[in-house]
Amino acid sequence: MNRCITCQKPVNRNKAHMIIELKGKLYLACCPMCQSEFEKNPEKYIRRIEDKHSKR
Repeated sequence: MNRCITCQKPVNRNKAHMIIELKGKLYLACCPMCQSEFEKNPEKYIRRIEDKHSKR
């Protein structure tokens, strides 16, 4: 299951509010509010995801 880039809630890719492509990667937003938050500061959310993956 994928997660919203902003709030980290589980999101079905087929039902996501929006799929955002940035730097060759896809990110899901579950609602307009999360999309707006992501667009204000995308690097913050991308960095959080990358940090999470690098700790694995």
